[in-house]
Amino acid sequence: AAGGGPSRDVSRGGAPGVLRSVGRSAMATITLTAWFHPTMRVPFELDMKAHPFKVEPSMTVMSLMERVEALVEGLAQNAGSMVQMQIQVLWNLKNAQKALSPSATLGDYFVCGDSFGVYGDIVEAPKQLPKIPECEKLPVTILTGFLGAGKTTLLNYILQ
Repeated sequence: AAGGGPSRDVSRGGAPGVLRSVGRSAMATITLTAWFHPTMRVPFELDMKAHPFKVEPSMTVMSLMERVEALVEGLAQNAGSMVQMQIQVLWNLKNAQKALSPSATLGDYFVCGDSFGVYGDIVEAPKQLPKIPECEKLPVTILTGFLGAGKTTLLNYILQ
């Protein structure tokens, strides 16, 4: 699709796999809006229309997933909630029957103004354990090896 080559047009009524020519003007930034599946439980007030995504057509679906996850986690932190988000599926709302491959290029499936669906998990972030000072830590050595490799012999040598 880069450089004006062929690109899949599934966002304007074209069938998946049908190629069309894309001009250089298509390389401009694409503005997309996220839509969260209704079964997703967001633990704070979230209006995704207030947070459109400006992306390059050459970006991958995985990059967009990571940006959505980072935005949700950042907004949650600002709202006083620590969460982690893991997107499992992303799709163009104009073709809701087809999940997009994480390695797919956004310009192949979206045009400016499109919305994309998101389904995944939003869970409370695990609390960090308190730091233990080095002087309170107990050193541990793990001795492994195949049967007959000499583990017991080495351990006896170390203890004598």
